[in-house]
Amino acid sequence: MLAVSKSFESLGKLSNAYVRTIHDKKSFDPGIPDPLISEIWGKLHDIDYLVILYTGALKKSFSWTGAELGIFWAFIQADQQANKISKREIIVIYFGELPPTGWGGLAINLEISSIDLQLPRDAFRQKVAYETHRGHQYVLLSNKLQSIGAAADGRLPAQLGQNSVTAPEWQTYLTTRSEQIAEPIVPDLMAELHDIFAGRVRQTSIEQRLIEFHIPKTFAYSEEVQALPDDTLLEEHGEAFALFNLGASDGTMNWDTFKSNLKNKEASWIIAAIERSVISAVSPDIARDDEQIIRSPDTGSIFRLIITRRLEFYDGSRVIHMYMIPALPVAFLENSNAAVTLGYINVAVKYRAVFLDPSSDLGYLSYYMKMEFDELKSKVRRSIRELLIIEDESHVLKLDDLKSISIYYGITADKAKIIGAMDADWTAVRKALIDAAQPLLKTPSTADETQTKAVRDGWVKALTDFVKVSDQINSDSLAKAIDNLKLYVLPSGKA
Repeated sequence: MLAVSKSFESLGKLSNAYVRTIHDKKSFDPGIPDPLISEIWGKLHDIDYLVILYTGALKKSFSWTGAELGIFWAFIQADQQANKISKREIIVIYFGELPPTGWGGLAINLEISSIDLQLPRDAFRQKVAYETHRGHQYVLLSNKLQSIGAAADGRLPAQLGQNSVTAPEWQTYLTTRSEQIAEPIVPDLMAELHDIFAGRVRQTSIEQRLIEFHIPKTFAYSEEVQALPDDTLLEEHGEAFALFNLGASDGTMNWDTFKSNLKNKEASWIIAAIERSVISAVSPDIARDDEQIIRSPDTGSIFRLIITRRLEFYDGSRVIHMYMIPALPVAFLENSNAAVTLGYINVAVKYRAVFLDPSSDLGYLSYYMKMEFDELKSKVRRSIRELLIIEDESHVLKLDDLKSISIYYGITADKAKIIGAMDADWTAVRKALIDAAQPLLKTPSTADETQTKAVRDGWVKALTDFVKVSDQINSDSLAKAIDNLKLYVLPSGKA
């Protein structure tokens, strides 16, 4: 506001007539509302131009802008009723965003482009001075300053106006004022605005990949039911369905349709990851799962699934907001030995922390603690869940591919035999672990102690064998991966 006000003050110094400016922060004495309205009324009555600076920002409801505009409109209407014309005029200076309709008057856009804001201040000022003479956007501002100066001249008494000097002298006066408006008034104004805009926070709106899950009120979570109901409604934002090569004309589809149309080799992994993520947000018994990642069938990019909002309604229905946040470019993993190895080390360390660390809540030693059978079943479900999550991450990152294995473990015939043997051992103990979990989870809580002890002992034995084999594989392969990483990242190393 002060920068624009200064340009009008500079115009006044160039004119024979007095061009006076008033504005809300300097020209009024704050007080109780009625005297302030009277003061605004009195000052607006004596002015010819009301200049409104429109930034697009919403002001608080007690702003006086509306009152000032209303009073000035009343003066214009009174002039028109008395004289059929009004010399008063409203000038709206805006910056990029058009002001609301109905304000009337002249609208001048003084927005500075992002390209111009990258110029040094002096270079931008020179550009404005050049373009002001050549019909650019600044010509409208220049012309309006000219007309304000002419209106001021028209108010001069005869002894001071045009008839007080010779025609050549008057023309020289007008030419000088015109030149001064073009340089320096308009360039100085825009240069000051350049300084202001350069420090302004740039607001951008980026539409994220978001799916809203509208879960029906009929759905009741239990540890036995860990799948979304087929009639769950999915609503996309940011063209989220396109990540899965799916589309819906109205941006919605139910979960059954989503699963049916997801036809690719990653479908089962994607469905499992989404259900685990959403179910974790619905269940009060398990922690929110932000560890799920998926690979987009459309772009091949990897996304992490993040639940940001959970709404519950009194009828029992729920809405879950799930964002898909870009996690890691696939090309980065596929083209970098170091990146693949780091990905493997990350997964291997996570696996060790969950299953192999003796102090882990899910480690085999924790199952020797006395607990109720229902608590035991819940703990077993958590163990299987964590195992599947880690396996999913390995699969999505393609760490289980032969190419990736060769990168973080090395390639020779002997190593291939070792890898094959380790894979066979691990597959066997994993199967035994899953097999041991099934009878335990199916055993009712009301079963007698002999039956519950049998399934408990079967699970602990399978988990102990699983941990023993996994610990050896994890230690050997992790050590080898770390050794290979040195070759990939050290200047003297060779991949």
